[in-house]
Amino acid sequence: MKVLMQGRVELFTVGGGDKVQIENTAKELKRLGVEVDIKTDLNLDVSSYDLVHVFQLDWTPETFFFAKNAKKYNKPLILSPIHHSVKEVKKFDDEYVFDFRRISKLLFKNQHARDTFKNIYRSFFTSKKIVPTVKSMFMGLENMHKRTLQMADMVLVQTEAEARDLKDTYNVDFKWQKIPNGVATHFLERKFFANFFEFTDYILCVGRIEPRKNQLKIIEAVANFRKKHNLDTRLVLIGAVRPDRHPEFTIRFNLTLKKYPWIRHIEKLDYIDMPSVYRYAKVTVSASWFETTGLTLLESLFCGTNSVAAGERAKEYLGNYVSYCLPDSVKSIEQAIEKEYFAPRPQVESHMLQEYTWENAAKKTLDVYRQFIK
Repeated sequence: MKVLMQGRVELFTVGGGDKVQIENTAKELKRLGVEVDIKTDLNLDVSSYDLVHVFQLDWTPETFFFAKNAKKYNKPLILSPIHHSVKEVKKFDDEYVFDFRRISKLLFKNQHARDTFKNIYRSFFTSKKIVPTVKSMFMGLENMHKRTLQMADMVLVQTEAEARDLKDTYNVDFKWQKIPNGVATHFLERKFFANFFEFTDYILCVGRIEPRKNQLKIIEAVANFRKKHNLDTRLVLIGAVRPDRHPEFTIRFNLTLKKYPWIRHIEKLDYIDMPSVYRYAKVTVSASWFETTGLTLLESLFCGTNSVAAGERAKEYLGNYVSYCLPDSVKSIEQAIEKEYFAPRPQVESHMLQEYTWENAAKKTLDVYRQFIK
């Protein structure tokens, strides 16, 4: 079996949760004997592949091109939309935006129109995005997403909430199956490296440094927590800064780092080293304005670290293992951190350790592939 996986055109230059999902799923599928290629080209000759699996629907006009091309060659099309709640995205754009997003908020009320405007800006930095973005200006990004869903032979969602949101947003019927995300095998081996820092029991946040990930409010919440309890707790932030996309937020972030010497920021760390970073932390915080599920918190829990999450979708995975916060409230983030910091470390049940792995996700994905390959 030969499978082509396709993702947004900047997949290999700008990482993210979709890149983690694609690469880990492909890795485990290869162990199961599947030949997998990962490409981002718009008009590939896909005749040599048995099936095309496309990732990422939201605000990504090129997904429509991938889907249309697969159907041009009469190939089965599997779609992993990695769909966020449009209501949550709009709330974020309405209440907490910086830079050019301020302009899109004023110009447009419709979220898909706002996303198109943002893609015009992104096209200045990623030339391969120009043609899909121009197409979306005439066809309409929302209509492109509808067509993509209708072309898909199967839609693989991460949560049931994602399937509901897709139907509510696009008002189209499609076949879907839930395949949970997972963690890599090195998070399950319980082999932890030496501590990277000269301190332990720190508060940790993993993700790109950007408004959506909400680092400025997290920093404020940790500052309040430290002051309230007179603790010399450190905050470790791991994530790349994107001054090209978020210049104003980056300036504010850098000024905040200078203000608080108890913050340690690392732009990039090898994925293989992350279990140690989680293990020596006391609390991992994800207070994002919107997420699909939040892979970092699964990784954190599997390493025995307390966690703070935001959003309804995280509850479908994490249940009562974590505390929840409201991303727009510093007080809510602080209270969730406080609760987890003084709580015992979590004991994750064996069924969860078996369910949420990339190996399991790959096996379920292969079962779907076999439905469409004779």
